[in-house]
Amino acid sequence: MWFLLFGLGAALLERAPLPGPLARLPYPPPPEARYALYFLCAALVRLAICDARVRAVEKRVRRAAPPRRPGPFTLPPPGLLEVGAGVGRGVAEAFLGDFMGALLAGAALVLRFAASRRDEGALARRAAERQRALAREKRRAVAREWRLAALCIVGVGLVCALATWLPHLARPWPALLAAARAAVPLRRFTP
Repeated sequence: MWFLLFGLGAALLERAPLPGPLARLPYPPPPEARYALYFLCAALVRLAICDARVRAVEKRVRRAAPPRRPGPFTLPPPGLLEVGAGVGRGVAEAFLGDFMGALLAGAALVLRFAASRRDEGALARRAAERQRALAREKRRAVAREWRLAALCIVGVGLVCALATWLPHLARPWPALLAAARAAVPLRRFTP
């Protein structure tokens, strides 16, 4: 779509009049300068569009990625120090005669173990696979966008070059063909 827009602009650039101050110059700029300036502006606009699209893809991938830090309600597995402190607290409360406190400390430790017991291997593998799939999708989308931008810029450059050189080639073309026919005699091929 962008190639069509920029290509039509380059093809119709010859019909656009020069701005007043440039037209009044004793030696107005050649048409090649207008096409070169148009090509540079079109390439700059297309690169800006490409950059905006790449940023949108990166934002979408970032939004789809799982959060880096654990959520507020996840419990990390209890460490050796915490288990020791929980057992020590339970023993101290039992020794002091607070059996209900000892039961609550033991229950809290068991619940903490139960809440942290998950199959971390399968979850980690699934999360890593999802991350790799997102990275692959991002790489493909970014490469496709840059490839389309490069093809658009090259195409607009070719249209500008063709529009610049076509008037120069159209005038002497019949004379060049006549000279080529005269220079190369046509012989019939006989086996």
